[in-house]
Amino acid sequence: MPQNNKSRLAALVAAFFSLFAVFAAQAQSLRTDLDLGAQWKVNSTARLISGLPPMYPAHIEFSETEAWKEHSAYMKAAWAKMSEKQVATMTAWRDSAISKTCPVGKTVLYPFSGPDFFNAYWLFPDCETFVMFGLEHIGDVPDIEAMNERQLVRMVADVRTATTDFFGRNYFITENMSRQLRTAQLRGVVPLFMISMALSGVDILRIRPYEFAPVARTVAVPKGKPMRQLKGVTIEFRAPGSPTIRRVHYFTVDATDRGLAHYPEFLAFIRSLGTTTTFIKSASYLLHGNEFRQIREALLDASGYLVQDDSGLPYSFLEARGWKVQLYGRYGVPIPPFQRAFQASLDRAYKSQLSSPLPFTFGYQYHDARDERSNVLVGRRPLQTAQAEATSVEPRGNGKGIVLRSSTKRVH
Repeated sequence: MPQNNKSRLAALVAAFFSLFAVFAAQAQSLRTDLDLGAQWKVNSTARLISGLPPMYPAHIEFSETEAWKEHSAYMKAAWAKMSEKQVATMTAWRDSAISKTCPVGKTVLYPFSGPDFFNAYWLFPDCETFVMFGLEHIGDVPDIEAMNERQLVRMVADVRTATTDFFGRNYFITENMSRQLRTAQLRGVVPLFMISMALSGVDILRIRPYEFAPVARTVAVPKGKPMRQLKGVTIEFRAPGSPTIRRVHYFTVDATDRGLAHYPEFLAFIRSLGTTTTFIKSASYLLHGNEFRQIREALLDASGYLVQDDSGLPYSFLEARGWKVQLYGRYGVPIPPFQRAFQASLDRAYKSQLSSPLPFTFGYQYHDARDERSNVLVGRRPLQTAQAEATSVEPRGNGKGIVLRSSTKRVH
């Protein structure tokens, strides 16, 4: 072979291996774990449905269509607006009013959360475990490769519909999700968790079912009917630049007393978490009702630190247990249809404490810029265990927090 041909061949071989090395390095940088190549595709799926450029080769073609570009522009605009108006002020407030670290322990307990990973992660990014539950079913990772272009267009349209309430109000509406998360292409809360994580910049490491250890059932199953199984999912993820593997445990559960009778393992699980940082927002005032007594007691027992709006644990229960609290924002009669959930004791506390300002809207008080009824309570339970005390952070603010006096009167 002539020398120039040999040189040309050698150059081509060298160029090929050089390009291969570059592609391999790029592909490896996109993976979240060296041994979990499948998560490369999962993270790319999360990015694609979030309106961010995908990184899995089979997803590139759809990202070049006009339909996806329109979807991307919508999602980026909605996210930019929320980030500017809500996230920036909320995280700045968090650093001064709560803590830059996980306030108590390493677990955030977020009841009636639905797929709201956003708020939990914004407020408690240093916590390692997020325990969340709601009525919404778990669902699946969208199977992008199995969809044709028409189905893909329908899926991203479903994503926009499913995220409209959240981007506009900063909470999901259960009744709407019951329809929005049961379409042919978009099923369950898993895709919404994936969107939240992609927009928050974290890498998904693993998505797997959560399996409970078998326990004795407290409700007899009628003959011929299947036993109910409590369903849960675990999503492991990692924040940029952090070696810590964090996780979300989400459970589909009816948390009424009647519903929990079918799932004794769930209350046992909540009580096994130790002392938690508990977060409650936009919870439909469910914990004010008698049909939620068991989960209310479990939350009161588990919580060592609490951040909530007025739809969470009734103030009178915290008062009876001697919680130390700091109040933010303003309190007034809740919006329709929750007017009957007005709490006279919380109203008195706001008037006596001289609450600190709240620089963002929160909970159900989203609908009018002139409405200043957004409120947040930050509290710490007394008599923490030695371990929880060592890691807890007292509410900060104007220094005028009040200690609630214990009461011998039983609160129902």
